[in-house]
Order: sequence, then C-alpha cells, then structure tokens
Amino acid sequence: MIITTENLTYKYGVGTPFEKTALNNVSIGIEDGDYVGIIGHTGSGKSTLISHFNAILKPTSGRVYVDGEDLWQENKLKRIQTRFKVGLVFQYPEYQLFEDTVYNDIAFGPKNMGLSDKDIEQRVMMATEFVGLDKKYLEKSPFDLSGGQKRRVAIAGVMAMSPKVLVLDEPAAGLDPRGRDEILARIREYHQETKSTVLLVSHSMEDIAKNANSIIVMNRAECMMHASVKEVFEKAEELEKIGLDIPQITKVFISLNKLGYKVSPDIYTVEAARDEIMRCIKDGDVK
Repeated sequence: MIITTENLTYKYGVGTPFEKTALNNVSIGIEDGDYVGIIGHTGSGKSTLISHFNAILKPTSGRVYVDGEDLWQENKLKRIQTRFKVGLVFQYPEYQLFEDTVYNDIAFGPKNMGLSDKDIEQRVMMATEFVGLDKKYLEKSPFDLSGGQKRRVAIAGVMAMSPKVLVLDEPAAGLDPRGRDEILARIREYHQETKSTVLLVSHSMEDIAKNANSIIVMNRAECMMHASVKEVFEKAEELEKIGLDIPQITKVFISLNKLGYKVSPDIYTVEAARDEIMRCIKDGDVK
C-alpha cells in the first residue's frame, strides 16, 4: 500500500464549544499505482482526509502511513521528505500562484527539494508538457494567463516534484466542459505514463466513472465504501440515501435492463454505452 490510515480521527476546535469530528476512525489502504476517486457530499470529510496524506493536518488520533512511513512518528526532516512523495493540488489551485514567471512557479517545488538547476529545468519541461501548456508562456507572469492556463500551471507545479501520489481536490471546478475534459485527460495521461498513484476528489460521478479504477465514498466523517467503480455504482440506492448519485448514462441502462432489453446495467461512461449498444445490435438484442 502506498497510503494507509489506521483509525484516523480528526477533530476541529478541540476543547471549544465548536468542536466537530471531521474524520471518525477512518481505516483505508490505497494501492500503489491505483487511480482512486473520492466522493461524498459537502462536509463528508473528503478534503480533511486528503489533507492528512502529506501532513498538512495532524491526526487527533490514529495513524497515517505513506510508503510505509508513519508521517507523525518520524523526525521533522523525515516528514518533510515523505511529504514530497504526496503532491496535493487544492481546489482552485491558481490562487496559489505567486512567482514572477510561470517557469519559477513550476520550479518552486523542485527547488525546495534541493535539485540541481539542470534537474529543475528537466522537471519543469516535463510538467509543462504533461499539462499541455505552450512553452512560450514560461517567461510570462502567471497572472497574465487565462483561468484555465493558470490551473495548468498550478497542477504542473505539483507534477514537477514527481510525487509518488498525486492528489487533486476538484481540479476541474469552475472550468467549462471543454476545459474540464482537457484537464482530466492530461491527468489521465500523466497517470498512465508515470504509473504513479492518483487520487481525484470530484462531485462529478461522470468524471469519476470515466477516470477512476476504484472509489472511496465518504459519509458523515466516515469511509462508507472503498471498492471498485462497478461495486460502488451497483449500490445506487445506498448512494442516493446519502445524497449522492450515479452517472446519468448508468441510470439509462439500468432502466432499459428493467424494461426487458438485453443490455448490461453496468455501464458508467458514454464510450461504454456506445460499445454496449453496438454489441446488442450485432447480437440482435436490439433492433
């Protein structure tokens, strides 16, 4: 496992009238190289959970292990080194940009890792290519870019550290459909080429279904499910009870199946729907 939590509990405002449990005894294990979707209603604990993976938050109780290392049992230097293994991209990451040029913003993480100028340049170029940013922007101010371009720069800044785990909190929030698809496609390409672990927090069931291999479902500060995409979306009624949904295309195929059409109800993407319809036509199940 690349990330493991054992009875992870986190409380805000401990000892005050505003004390609130944001995570309650969460025990999960994330496989090295997996692409994991994290879903849950607002306030379910998603962002609090991922903020523990690179020691932004310290557990009230329980343990967090990254690549076998207990984040809070090692010395400070060791924790910093472990933190570089988990790259966290916050929601609206463009608000984190602060350097005078795009190059320097992307290079900020590698510089803090103590890399040579040559290695830093290689990391910057690699990350720039992954996010699909034209190299002509590298010497421009990040504040002169469009919203979508700023988002790419912020994500590139995390990718440039070559983390073993890339964690993204709603990376497509606020983007138009085309921008969202482009960002998610770049992240998918990064995962396939680097074989790193990717954790994607998203409210879009379609985005999760299209990209993730497995899903963590958070509900009321607890991990309600952690299973494959198929196993999670099969529990449509349970998801609806906690205010979540399944992809619209899945609803369509479940309804068709119930009406007697010989189609699989386990369809989660438009591409899979197209293939299933073509199969049915070929087999004579649909005319």
